[in-house]
Amino acid sequence: MEINVDKSLIKAIRTGSVIIGSTRTVEAAEKSEAKMVVLASNCPEDIREKIENTDVPVLNYYGTSVELGPVCGKPFTIAAMAIMDPGESDILAAK
Repeated sequence: MEINVDKSLIKAIRTGSVIIGSTRTVEAAEKSEAKMVVLASNCPEDIREKIENTDVPVLNYYGTSVELGPVCGKPFTIAAMAIMDPGESDILAAK
């Protein structure tokens, strides 16, 4: 089943729990508290490496951080975010 990642992210933000920001996302991934991490296509390489060296599944978002921010309803760029609780979203089915 193909899911709409943008709609799933919006639903996760509205009905679940997410962490936005590279530093906090890395911390959540390293502690295995995140269920999934979403990385923008232009996420800095050092952040990407730290997160990919954890056991947390990574969703590589097709757009840049400039595109990911507004998709999530935020007026700023988002390079990395952690899905702590997907709520009613099917985002965890995305790979």
